[in-house]
Amino acid sequence: MVQLYLRQHPQRDLLEQELQQRFFPALDSPCQLCQFVLTLSGTSRSAEYQAMQQLSVQYGKELQAHEQDCNLQLGSSWLRWERHNEFSTYTFIRSGIAPHLFCDPQDLVPDNEWFNSLPGQLFRVVQLSIVQPAQLAKQDPAALFVSEHLISSMVFNGKARIWTDFRKHNEGAGRMLVLDHGLSRSALGALVQQLFDLGNYRKLALLAWPYCKLALHQLPQQEQQLAVITSRIEQKQGNDEQLLDELMQLAAQTEHQISENSSRLQASNAYYQLTLDRLKSLDEQPVDGFMSLQHFTERRLTPAWRTAQSVLKRQQQLAERLGRSTELLRTQINFKLAWQNQRLLASMDKRAQLQLKLQSAVERLSVVAISYYFLQLLTKAQQAIVHWLPQWPAETIESVSIPLVVAMVLWYFWRLRKKLAQH
Repeated sequence: MVQLYLRQHPQRDLLEQELQQRFFPALDSPCQLCQFVLTLSGTSRSAEYQAMQQLSVQYGKELQAHEQDCNLQLGSSWLRWERHNEFSTYTFIRSGIAPHLFCDPQDLVPDNEWFNSLPGQLFRVVQLSIVQPAQLAKQDPAALFVSEHLISSMVFNGKARIWTDFRKHNEGAGRMLVLDHGLSRSALGALVQQLFDLGNYRKLALLAWPYCKLALHQLPQQEQQLAVITSRIEQKQGNDEQLLDELMQLAAQTEHQISENSSRLQASNAYYQLTLDRLKSLDEQPVDGFMSLQHFTERRLTPAWRTAQSVLKRQQQLAERLGRSTELLRTQINFKLAWQNQRLLASMDKRAQLQLKLQSAVERLSVVAISYYFLQLLTKAQQAIVHWLPQWPAETIESVSIPLVVAMVLWYFWRLRKKLAQH
């Protein structure tokens, strides 16, 4: 066994702990629960852990740093704490028959001072009462809810019936009622967890709605602006640099908008899928005359989810269209630059040819000039020689020296051009 332990995967214990987390405790019927959902930022997590550690130590339990949930016995009641990515839930459980099915949520919190010190913002509060059929013999459950929004159905293969209306009542919390028709303690705990998760994820999915409203106001304007710019590009209206600047500004606005709400819209999609998963796990059976959870989800949540997906898709399409328009304009600008460069090169080539012709003319003139000055020097030298040597054949030498000097100068320039061509 020691050898097998030495071969243990480094993530074995961590993954085992992850699989064992977030299991709701088994429940006895009847009982009363109240869940508080608090949204938290990453910077608030340490303060939350310290508060939970303080409470755990007070009731004789040590909370580990890696734990994402825990169950604490608080005298006559229980606290079920769960930590999620952007929220935490605090569920207070009290067993036995309660004087009232629904009361002030603060009545279920044993330490209000400690609870009020918790970080985060209150996102959702819901009370859930579990009763047996005998307790409701003389009471109509529908009277506890708003009749226009009443939802009731059978769940868990017909072994429980639920009532809710997804409304905040006078006590400041939502209400859910579960009629137990013989569920086991563990099944009852699983049902409560599914119902809580269903409501939490449904409401978290709706967090994207304010972003959708803002985007639905901005997107038509941005799409129209892009259409105008594209039309101006097509009709070659306006300065290319100005058009490119307008496209870049519009692209920056779009990217800023996407960076602000894309994560929220994608999270909304994830929460919507989790809502459907929890709804499916309830194995719901509709009751005649009442709206079911499935019907409520399809009527209220699904349209909001489709709107969020539509906004996300339109933003992505707008970004893609902006990219194509920008690339089209860049291509047009590059084509114009290439045409201008071609004209410039042609002009430079023509100028070079003119310079070459001018250089050739200057070279010919140089041959004449150099030959003339060289002959003048020879004439001066010959006059000096004739003065001292009268028999010197001046005329013969003069007639020969002219073509010879010209030939030598031409030969010199030929060699010079040859050396330049080699370099």
